[in-house]
Amino acid sequence: MQKTIRFFGSTGAEYEFAEMAAEANWVHHAGVAVFARRDAYGWRVIRITELSGRDHDVRPIWAFHDAQRYGADTVFVSAAVSAAARRAMIEDMEAGLDPVLASSSNELALAA
Repeated sequence: MQKTIRFFGSTGAEYEFAEMAAEANWVHHAGVAVFARRDAYGWRVIRITELSGRDHDVRPIWAFHDAQRYGADTVFVSAAVSAAARRAMIEDMEAGLDPVLASSSNELALAA
């Protein structure tokens, strides 16, 4: 049984996420990933990133490694098939959660 958690965006929208093992195959899900660390006040969100669900997309892996440098040790994933829905969710959550690293920071160049 997977542990689930809810995060809220600035609009008040509620998003349900499943906790995944860091070494699990979470990169291959289409959706949104939250990299976090538990602290005295609950979960500290380090970074939020989009998961395209494509096997060759390494951006989420690099985003997780980057978040680990700031203390992230837990991965939460929420399924979202539509790219527009994923981007809207990220925008709403970043506005409401104040993550340590914004999703637009340190973006990797895409191969042409």
